[in-house]
Amino acid sequence: MSIQVVCPNGHPLKVQGSAAGKIGLCPVCKARVKVPQPDVRQVSEDAVLDFLGPFKPEPPREKPAPADTSAVTSNDGMSGSNKRCNRCNREIAPSIHVCPYCHTYIEGISEV
Repeated sequence: MSIQVVCPNGHPLKVQGSAAGKIGLCPVCKARVKVPQPDVRQVSEDAVLDFLGPFKPEPPREKPAPADTSAVTSNDGMSGSNKRCNRCNREIAPSIHVCPYCHTYIEGISEV
């Protein structure tokens, strides 16, 4: 990991992380530059949870009304019984596991 430093004369420098805490010379003006130590404070789980805020689960979605169980021709020309996405309620082919419309994973939804 590299550390970005600015020399006293304003030249931006990028040095290796192994140079942290050392003094070096600016390659442009030869001024002495002290490379700072990186901040390595650990973040606690409580701090992360405080940052994210309280968990607010989405209300359960209503299940779509049962559709006609007769054979339906899908948009891709395949015939057979299709299944519906729980999220957007669109018909999709039974072989598809991710809804192409809303990108919801739908494996395990029984065929309609």
